[in-house]
Amino acid sequence: MGNKHHRLWLYNLALVGVVAVLASQAPPWLAQWPALWVVLGFGAFQLLVWHYGFPVPSMGMTSMERVPQVAALLLFPLEVAATINALPALIFPFINRRYRQGSWSFAALRAVHNAAMIALISVLGGWSYQVLGGSVPISLSDWTTLWAVLIGMTVLQAANSVMILGFLWLDGRDVRRIASWNYLLAEELFVPLGLLAALICVAGEPVTTALFVLFLVLTVISLHQLVESRRQVLDRVTVLDAASVARAAVSGSQRMDQTAERLLDHIGALLPYHTAYVALHDTEREEFDVVLEVNDEQRQPRSRKPVGAGLSGHVLATGEPLRIDDWSQISDEMRARAVVAPDEQPGSLLIVPIRHGTDVLGVVSVQHRRAGHYSEADGHALAAIADDLASVIADACTFEELDDYRQRLEDLVAERTADLEQASREREELLAELRRHTGLLEQQSREDPLTGLANRRYFDEQLAAAIDIAAAGGRSLALALIDLDHFKQVNDSAGHAVGDTVLLRFAALLMQHAPIEALVARIGGEEFAVLLPGLSCDSAVAAVELLRIRTPLIPIDDLPLRTPLRFSAGVCEWTVGDDADSLLRRADRGLYAAKAAGRDQVCAEPA
Repeated sequence: MGNKHHRLWLYNLALVGVVAVLASQAPPWLAQWPALWVVLGFGAFQLLVWHYGFPVPSMGMTSMERVPQVAALLLFPLEVAATINALPALIFPFINRRYRQGSWSFAALRAVHNAAMIALISVLGGWSYQVLGGSVPISLSDWTTLWAVLIGMTVLQAANSVMILGFLWLDGRDVRRIASWNYLLAEELFVPLGLLAALICVAGEPVTTALFVLFLVLTVISLHQLVESRRQVLDRVTVLDAASVARAAVSGSQRMDQTAERLLDHIGALLPYHTAYVALHDTEREEFDVVLEVNDEQRQPRSRKPVGAGLSGHVLATGEPLRIDDWSQISDEMRARAVVAPDEQPGSLLIVPIRHGTDVLGVVSVQHRRAGHYSEADGHALAAIADDLASVIADACTFEELDDYRQRLEDLVAERTADLEQASREREELLAELRRHTGLLEQQSREDPLTGLANRRYFDEQLAAAIDIAAAGGRSLALALIDLDHFKQVNDSAGHAVGDTVLLRFAALLMQHAPIEALVARIGGEEFAVLLPGLSCDSAVAAVELLRIRTPLIPIDDLPLRTPLRFSAGVCEWTVGDDADSLLRRADRGLYAAKAAGRDQVCAEPA
């Protein structure tokens, strides 16, 4: 038990202590008692009026307990009357489940408190009555006795209110909100009936007494039924209002998850819960689609559960609501059906079907840890909300299916678009790779793979084109053939790798220092050609001579060569009637002339 129950038990023990002191001063067991059937009759009537207590507007829960209590104080000795009034209070919490709130320990707490409190207020009220001149049994001979009754019973009511408010305050209730004058004086309404009952009993007419007791019993039951009928009407109005408000609350939502969220928000304001969920029946998979589940204000992910498991499956199969007022009191069959987590402590729960025509779309459930939390009216309210919103839920399901289908189509379109974009990118990449390979092939078709100079095929194409231009426009055109001197010795003595390095460095010299419009090509192993558009023979000789002079300056210190590089060259100028072959032969004759003259020189072959 918590600190609150400790405080309440200490309060009870204090009341019991006071009662024990009073009992020691006037022991009830030494007093003169009425017949046993009289004592049992008073006790039975007390239990009856408590069981059929009823709420009165602006006054709260009310019973006719003052009728037997006042009658006992006016008929029997004070200690006997206090005992007769207190004994039923020890029994009632254990036979009324709602009053004990599903807890036997709380029933014991209420029993001890109520018995001690009723004994004390009976003593205070009866003592006040007798001090003011009231007699026992009562003899209503003048107005003094009547005033004594009214004042004494007012003292009883005041003491009762103080003790109850003290109990409620220790229980953590807001007593300022509870302690209205209507609440404090409600039981005073029945003091005159108690006085009348005492006077009838004193008169000693058995038939009159029996008829009056029957009248009281019928009055209690009739008042209870009238109030219950009024409550049912109000509950029905509440149900209709709740359904109307719920429809307004979920209007505007389209998807089922949005509808379920708004629905549980509204239900939570009407029926507080610790756990709640909305589950729809998936007829294709025979599963519950738990659209929304809330545990202690924490929203759970959307999930699926087997239809046959749990109490929800039972409600779905029967199509009837299920209300469990106290989990500890349910049948073994229901307990076997339930699916409860090991650490879960159910108290009370409601599960209602969502009925749309003859179909059951699913269920709505709310659960509270406290037993007796949900009344029958709460079940009707939840069922009315579920029935009224069934069409909205059906529309939401249809919309969600269409929306999901639309989303799948959009995803499919996006996927196909992405595939097309990927295919387009791959196509562009392939085209780019093809262009790169084409360019590489074109480059390879034009260039010498070792030196990067124009190769023989490309040189022949450009030579023919240059001759056509010269023939058409009368523009000068010269050709030089160059051969590295003693290159075979380089390959033989230093190796082909050094020979390749020499060729690369010589090609770089040609590219760097040849005239801008010149085309330099490697047309043989160590043989090169330089096509010189726009130059006469003399100008071409001068240009090639500059190349010859620079050639020995090529750095070869890192190479195993004994002498600098040198070349011989033959130069000729195109004349009318020359074709490519004749022009090459003429340049070649100039080259041979340079070789024959001792190499390392440039010779022009005259036109």
